[in-house]
Amino acid sequence: MKKLALLSLGSLLLSSSLLAPAHATIHTEFTLPSALYSSDLMTPENYLGYPLGEWHLRHDQLNGYLKLLAQQSAKVSLEDTGFSHERRQQLSVVITSGENQKRLDEIISQRATVKAGNKVDGPLVVWLAYSIHGDEASGAHAAMALSYYLSASNEPWVKQLLNDMVVIITPSQNPDGMDRFANWANNNRSNVLNLDPNNREHHQHWERGRFNHYLADLNRDWLFLRHPESQGRVALFHKWQPHYVGDFHEMGHRSSYFFQPGVPERTHPLTPKQNQALTDKIANYHRSELDKMGQPYFSKQSFDDFFYGKGSTYPDINGAIGVLFEQASARGKGVNSPNGAVTLERAIQNQFATSISSLKGTLALKKELHAYQIEFFDKQRNKAGRQEGVLISANNDPHRLQQFAEILAQHKIDFEYLNRNINQNKLTFAKQDSLFIPYGQSQHALIRALFDKRHSFKDETFYDVSSFDLSAAFDLQLAEEVNVSNKYQTSSIKNHTPKAITPESVAVLIDWQQSNAAPFLQSLLAKGINAKFSTKPLTVTSGAKTQTLGSGTLQVLLNQDDVNRDSLVATMETEAKRHNVNITPVSTFAAVSGIDLGSPNFVPVTPVKPLLVTSDSTNPMEVGQLWNFLDNTLKVPVTLVDADNLSRVNLSDYSHVLFAHGWYASLSTKTADKLKQFAQSGGTIVAQKGAISWLKQHKLIQTEVFNSKQANELFDTKGLTFGDQDSLRARKTIGGAIVNIDLDNSHPLNFGVTNNRIRLMKNHIVAFEAPKAPFISAGQYHQSPLASGYMAPEYQQHYPKLHSMIAERIGQGRVIGFAENLVFRNVWLGSEKIYSNALFFSNGL
Repeated sequence: MKKLALLSLGSLLLSSSLLAPAHATIHTEFTLPSALYSSDLMTPENYLGYPLGEWHLRHDQLNGYLKLLAQQSAKVSLEDTGFSHERRQQLSVVITSGENQKRLDEIISQRATVKAGNKVDGPLVVWLAYSIHGDEASGAHAAMALSYYLSASNEPWVKQLLNDMVVIITPSQNPDGMDRFANWANNNRSNVLNLDPNNREHHQHWERGRFNHYLADLNRDWLFLRHPESQGRVALFHKWQPHYVGDFHEMGHRSSYFFQPGVPERTHPLTPKQNQALTDKIANYHRSELDKMGQPYFSKQSFDDFFYGKGSTYPDINGAIGVLFEQASARGKGVNSPNGAVTLERAIQNQFATSISSLKGTLALKKELHAYQIEFFDKQRNKAGRQEGVLISANNDPHRLQQFAEILAQHKIDFEYLNRNINQNKLTFAKQDSLFIPYGQSQHALIRALFDKRHSFKDETFYDVSSFDLSAAFDLQLAEEVNVSNKYQTSSIKNHTPKAITPESVAVLIDWQQSNAAPFLQSLLAKGINAKFSTKPLTVTSGAKTQTLGSGTLQVLLNQDDVNRDSLVATMETEAKRHNVNITPVSTFAAVSGIDLGSPNFVPVTPVKPLLVTSDSTNPMEVGQLWNFLDNTLKVPVTLVDADNLSRVNLSDYSHVLFAHGWYASLSTKTADKLKQFAQSGGTIVAQKGAISWLKQHKLIQTEVFNSKQANELFDTKGLTFGDQDSLRARKTIGGAIVNIDLDNSHPLNFGVTNNRIRLMKNHIVAFEAPKAPFISAGQYHQSPLASGYMAPEYQQHYPKLHSMIAERIGQGRVIGFAENLVFRNVWLGSEKIYSNALFFSNGL
């Protein structure tokens, strides 16, 4: 391999626009190891028509080459893990000896028994996965080269490797983002290499290739599984149950090269110590390979092994060794840095090198890796019996419970439903609406992780969230460490059958507590069916039974102008079944108690036509989460408008203007005045987190906002040394803690929420001071605000004085503010209802 002559910069810093000095060697060519290659396999260069790295690869080029290799080589087969949102096929290559390929089904069957305790001693399974962030492109290019190399090389060590190992290579884990970035980089590069970091080539549009179609960071979705790319990836993991997973990324161009172990004190306590020891042993092979190349590197700094929702940590809680690699990124063809010129070709060379070192290291440690995995699952199964575990209830919300059950199933976690009611810890777990997760199974550690509620940590710095308790995300009723007899368990639940609407029925009521009531309502509105919602509770008779329904209950009259009754009834029954929603037909407008159906406390639902503000002023991930929620959960058509174009849009065409987390400094006072006029004329503005500060600055809300300036005053900095800066910064950061919010359930924003307390993910300092009359808070931080994760004691003492949700009237309209992201990563199903209320019930505020 070629060596890169690095610039010796000493204490000098390069200007950001300075090109590499003339004497510097700029690595602009990727080279494969010198070896004897099979002549009947096409090289990447011949396939592309140019040297690898000369242009950024598109995803169709990758897939085309993988399919060609599978046709040309008996050592190669393909794994198809489904499609991305934009319908790009997700392919991986499986490379092993021809003999192993012939018995691949047998090997896969053996791998399926690993969790059950079988001491499978067949081929080692190594999975190398690249470019889950689409603009971290060197990994995808290295994967193409590695696929050819392993298929075509006749070196003795490669032959031994493929006899003893199955190598799975996934070149791109984010096809949509990869193509977005490739097109940007290729469209904006010049033929003459320009290393200036100010060049447009290095500054993508707002969406960036890092994210998928809905602007999700797929490397935060391994646990939550909200996207098809993640679902296919996790299915592949459990199909093969690999011993080792290499997760290849890029970082800022000013860095060198990183590989794990990460910061030792920031490893999740549920990860076995032997996992980190083996990671460090394999790291010696990376060190050796990069030393030979003259490539600087570092480990045990910056990056951690805490959140199990990332590609390098998910394997650690599932019996494998996961290793993160981070290469300095050119984010284009090439860019200057303090370490010299970073080129795409050099980045490919480094990623290829650590791919090879991963294979050499795991081959050398084959026996240890086999033994580690067997011991890991033995310990999990022996930690508890099948009758000890966790009881879960979603408070009679079948959709939310089913969504949670689907996540468990995809993670290969065993669970059963209850066939009779159980009272536990003063809570009732109803049959068919509750499930039991036994601890005595191979996924014991993962179960513990999913409900982890720790508050104290050796190191208070987190690369991502400090808590990821799924019982909070789904607003589940939970009883841990309980014993449930087998006679209380059943593997299935009865299918829901909606009540029949009879000829005597005059109206249908829908309990708003059901998660799917909001998408059900939208399906009716989209078909021109009118509905109302109640602002007070009521009790009615339906058939022979009496039913009490809370505020937010929907009413649909069965005699509506311009809608045929028979057609309306058929639509109601069809949509109720499709959405798994219980309906309550009534034959009288009179209530048993509470408001009658003709009461003015039933308010018409106005069809929702939202505008979502996007572009550079906004956080793309949170915009994407709102977009995904509106598009795929509610199925509400949403108009995405760049912030810079907002002043040119006729806002009266929309019912709501939605602001995700962002900065919005580019928005003018003129735009603020236009938004104020929109609200005064009856429109609704919904804003969260950082957008709230902009609203306050432009006097669109009256409530005072707590932000970083006030937060700084909470911390005593007397006597701190220069070395204390990092610790202080970590204490001031709320990187992702779960907080308790006390709700006013009489407030329309909280209609349908079953509890008077909810847990939300908080990853931003902003909150509201006590609202002034006549403005009423919908949610206030609990006296013990921290539910799980890390939050500085200073915040824990102060936040009980603050509020999380407000709604203010402004003329005929209203402004709604949320200090948290209620649809966090599209997995926080417990609070989605509140955002739905801000859309459908805003005219009741």
